Amino acid sequence: MEESPHDVDTKKKQVAVYLCGCKGAISDHVDLESIAKELKGDPDILTVSIHEALCSREGQKFLKEEYSAKGLKRVAVAACSPNIQGLIINRSLEEQGLNRYLFEQVNIREQCAWSHRDKSEATEKAKRLTKGAIARAKELVPLEDIVVPILPSTLIIGGGVTGMQAALDIASQGFKVHLVERSDELGGRAYKLSMTFPTHNCGICCMQYCKECVFTPKIEDVHQNENIEVMLQSEIVDITGGFGNRHVKVNTPDGENEFDTGTIIVATGSKTFDPSKISELRYENPDVITAVELEQLIVEQREKRGGLRRPSDGKVPKTINFIQCVGSRDKVKGNLHCSLVCCTYAIGQAREIKKILPDVEVYIHYIDLRGPYRGFEEFYDQAKEEGIQFVRGRVSEVVEDRGKLFVRALDTDSGTLLSIPSDIVVLAVGQEPADGSDAISKMLHIQTDIDRFMKDINPMFPSEFRRGVYVAGTAQGPKGIRYSIEDAKAAAASAIELMKKGKTPFPRIVAFVDEERCRGCGRCEEVCEYGAIKLEEDPEKMVKISRVDEIVCEGCGACATACCNKAITINNFKREQVEAQIRAILEEVDADG
Repeated sequence: MEESPHDVDTKKKQVAVYLCGCKGAISDHVDLESIAKELKGDPDILTVSIHEALCSREGQKFLKEEYSAKGLKRVAVAACSPNIQGLIINRSLEEQGLNRYLFEQVNIREQCAWSHRDKSEATEKAKRLTKGAIARAKELVPLEDIVVPILPSTLIIGGGVTGMQAALDIASQGFKVHLVERSDELGGRAYKLSMTFPTHNCGICCMQYCKECVFTPKIEDVHQNENIEVMLQSEIVDITGGFGNRHVKVNTPDGENEFDTGTIIVATGSKTFDPSKISELRYENPDVITAVELEQLIVEQREKRGGLRRPSDGKVPKTINFIQCVGSRDKVKGNLHCSLVCCTYAIGQAREIKKILPDVEVYIHYIDLRGPYRGFEEFYDQAKEEGIQFVRGRVSEVVEDRGKLFVRALDTDSGTLLSIPSDIVVLAVGQEPADGSDAISKMLHIQTDIDRFMKDINPMFPSEFRRGVYVAGTAQGPKGIRYSIEDAKAAAASAIELMKKGKTPFPRIVAFVDEERCRGCGRCEEVCEYGAIKLEEDPEKMVKISRVDEIVCEGCGACATACCNKAITINNFKREQVEAQIRAILEEVDADG
């Protein structure tokens, strides 16, 4: 017997429900059997099944078999994170033919199993969320992805080692690179260093200058590459457009330069903390210097072979004190974060000083030592064997008395107050966001963290989530040269992959306008920070109507909340879809009294 049209329509509205036990992470805390038993009585539900791991190979095979056997049209899943494992589950059904927009998943692991000690409470909440997912799934409509064309060129913001490495990698694949650097030279802070850990004295290949290191990208290679346009003493003025096609304006010494680009790598780097903000450290004294300034003294002594000298009078120092965590791990006058590299570079500099001046006394004052690399412990032990003295405890101040410097600190290991005379005081300044990085993050709508560094989207997410914008190196936060270069290579590889494809699908979860309801008030255009909505004249109706550029739209929903006529909303988050979900959850609450 053939199905009637009514039966077909009913079947299309039926929802297949799958509950995941997450190998005990959910099933040990939520009674999935009782939820399944209650749901099976609903005529709008095609099937209800429980599986221990839907995102596993076995789980994906199970879902594919279910699709083939039962002809699934809509699916609701109660499992863990929709943004991680949910992508895997949805993809397995999409491969069989399910429209990806007819899938809904709720998180009953973090939101139920892990947040409620009482199993009955966790079960009740999981049941409500699942019923909400089923109600929403009934209202979902099939959609097609947006196909986004990608221009074959890259903008790289920042010409330090991260930006240089990314530029060389992308240019080597034949793509055009626009490299913008604020200063008058490439290389950044890394090119001012003469040694780093772990390559410090690594052997015959180490030239004692980081810019000569085989692992460091070379300025000459960047300038000589025909695919790289270098803009020095230049700043980004504006970036408009969207994923795959952004228009960039740059102020250069020769005037404004404009171009279009498909991908962007943000490599703005970091700057060192200004120690003058901590007055008690007496940075205004010529013999109180930063570790970067000490680097320049060490480089000069190598070139002149004159030995290390005190800045104020050129005398050979007898005692040198390093003060760690200047501007880092300081809630009052500095930054909360650890800058990661300060301990390693201070020990490296101290060891270098002992080579130059074997009789000099060197003290390193620290809160605790932190080394992010393998081999740090041996590096530290070698420093102690060479006579470098480590003093645990914060330095309270640097005192000037009769033309002499004294470092006052508490030795927490011995419980004694110290006042150590010092010919040179070296401030191990930490890293903080580079000047101008706030403006770049706002132009590209990149979130920043509590320390004001830019957040990069987890690379485990599909590449389209980044919309062709990648944050690399110390723009993300403090890190060493090696990890910054690895970041650059990873970002470049992702950009290259995207540009080689030439186009990419993108979820159609963007704003759309009901032109029959739109009255052209322009509120949506005013609140859209992405510039995705414009009021345009409709030649037939002779009225203004809002139009959405789907590629530029980020699907944030600000326009939908601002629209007084309910004429604009977000695909897959229509009013009836969201309201159905809320009502189903609240009906459960009302039913329980």
